[in-house]
Amino acid sequence: MSEQHTYDGTIIEVPFGSDQVQRTVLEQYRQCIADRDPQDVLVVAGSPTSMTTFEALLEPELPGAAVPRVTSLIVHATDVINRTDDRAILSDAMRRELVHRFLEDRDWKTDYLRRAAEQESFEADFAQLMETAVWQGIEFDTTPELQAVTNAVDEFHAWLGEHDHLERGELISEALAALSDDDTDESVHNGEAVLVVEFEEFLEQDRRYLEALAADRQLVCIGERDASIRRAWAEPGPITERVSFTEERTVEESPPETRPGATARYLACEETDSDPGTGGVEVIAADTANEEIERVADEIERLRDEHGWEYEQFAVALKRSGQPVIDTLRELRQACIPTESATVVGFGDDPAIRELLQVVRALAETDDDGPAITATEQPLDADRREELVAMDDLGDALRRWATASNLKQRIAEGTDPLEARTRFGNVSRAFTMADFVEETAFLEASWASFARMLERAHEYAPQHNQTSAIERDGGVRVDHLRSLKNGSFEAVFVTNVVDAEYPGEPAVSRLFPRERVTSMPDYPGVTQVTGEDVASSFTTESTASTDPFRRYHAEYARRQLAVGASVANSQLYLCLHEHADTALDERVQPSRFLADAYRELPWLGETEDSTIRTERAAEEYLLSRVDRALADVRRTNSQDITVALDDVEADLADIDALLGESGVRGDQLREALRARIDFATGRVRRE
Repeated sequence: MSEQHTYDGTIIEVPFGSDQVQRTVLEQYRQCIADRDPQDVLVVAGSPTSMTTFEALLEPELPGAAVPRVTSLIVHATDVINRTDDRAILSDAMRRELVHRFLEDRDWKTDYLRRAAEQESFEADFAQLMETAVWQGIEFDTTPELQAVTNAVDEFHAWLGEHDHLERGELISEALAALSDDDTDESVHNGEAVLVVEFEEFLEQDRRYLEALAADRQLVCIGERDASIRRAWAEPGPITERVSFTEERTVEESPPETRPGATARYLACEETDSDPGTGGVEVIAADTANEEIERVADEIERLRDEHGWEYEQFAVALKRSGQPVIDTLRELRQACIPTESATVVGFGDDPAIRELLQVVRALAETDDDGPAITATEQPLDADRREELVAMDDLGDALRRWATASNLKQRIAEGTDPLEARTRFGNVSRAFTMADFVEETAFLEASWASFARMLERAHEYAPQHNQTSAIERDGGVRVDHLRSLKNGSFEAVFVTNVVDAEYPGEPAVSRLFPRERVTSMPDYPGVTQVTGEDVASSFTTESTASTDPFRRYHAEYARRQLAVGASVANSQLYLCLHEHADTALDERVQPSRFLADAYRELPWLGETEDSTIRTERAAEEYLLSRVDRALADVRRTNSQDITVALDDVEADLADIDALLGESGVRGDQLREALRARIDFATGRVRRE
């Protein structure tokens, strides 16, 4: 049971909607800086990915080159640790590697965990549960299998502590201890006022941290109703049931200003507003999931042509992170749409990393336990290999190879600037891993040891997302819904709005079956649910199920959809496909939430524009259209048909204009067209 926290300060409840939140934040910030230096006002967001949004919102309020002090809980805790603690903070990749090595030969005491440990995914699933427990500050004391998690966490942290390391999940608890220590330098508390946004997402450990951070300072917390995602996964009910303030205020609800805002509010609260008349909400329906993303790419280019929007003014929102985000990034890049992500680095999908991995494997052959590599895969000649193996430092040797192989120039010449920057970042991370293996006393500094670490980082990259924000700009933002919360984009595409995803099946844990999870009173998530929990957590009723657990997670999925919709300023697209990518080509159903919105919101429509706007679509259409046209011409010799060459010419005119603006890529496609025609007419034959 969570503690009841009492704060000497003000809580302001804001109705659902990003515009309402931002107006309230602006008003409260102006009051905070009215009679004090802006540097004495600390704005704390619930997530690192929200920091940029509120920095941009508040910066115009300050004169000259002054910037607002905006942070998040984890970023602030990191700063406190850096000032008060000499231990090194593990990155996500380093932490995963050390947990793997820690769990590799562990002896499990329960029969269930011994059997589970035989499964290939066990270590990753158990490590994820360890990470969840650390982030939430939970110590399990009831269920034997979960007690094993607590024991593993304690031993892992003791092991890290012996070597002066700590993981990111420890930052809040360790920084809380520093803030509560009377001997801690007062500079870590600097400031006179604390303005908290996204308070609805603060978990138990976050609330304890806020108590220490805001002690003896003016405190104002802004919480958005019907908007919690992160906290709602861990505990039911509104946050106001778990805290009390000396002053409580409520912002009066006002009608949404745009159709995307009204749609988001309907999904979150089941409140039907009158048509705002501005903005648009459309449905993109495609035959397959791949075609769905192609339609998204086409619509992005149409909106850019029509409104002059930059790529960074678009977002593509997915329900889950990891592989779905990586797949979408890949599909959009293949359509020549520049992309970015705040939570996925693309480490497992980077050709530069694959090349580097081959080099490391080849060097690891010099170790007895290094991975075998065939002669045809050998990326190094004998002299270069001998030179690198003779070097004393793994990181220095890897950098020597990168310089000698001209890796930097090859990356820069072969990719667009945004993609090149991402690949440079990934290569830099690989160098950091090599340095970590070399410099960490409790790891073997060998090529075989580093090869195993790099292989795991490469293999499991799609399954994990970052726990800190990555600052990027210049491309379409592709991320999971939670990381987009309180963002602001002109157009947002929420993909895969089918019933198998929204609501889909409750996905709580791969380590335990659902029946087992729902019987664990101390599981770190909402698993033991009553009808009262559902009613207090959600104002919507989207399912007729009598099972409170299923109802809770159905309404949770609907809220995720609402949060994704709320970040759209002008255009919102709800995207879906009709057939699953399976051997049986099964039909999939539109989300029940979308079907419900269709009935209740008259402004929803379906995108009909079929103009070809991306290079990939142009290439596919161009080549297929030429094939059809040539086939029609040949058929005129044997069938009584007429071919309208004017129609063919009109079909290809838009494509030719697009390719004319595409530089070298357009010239390459023109060459492909000529080759296709030469082959079809018999002037060129296969050998």
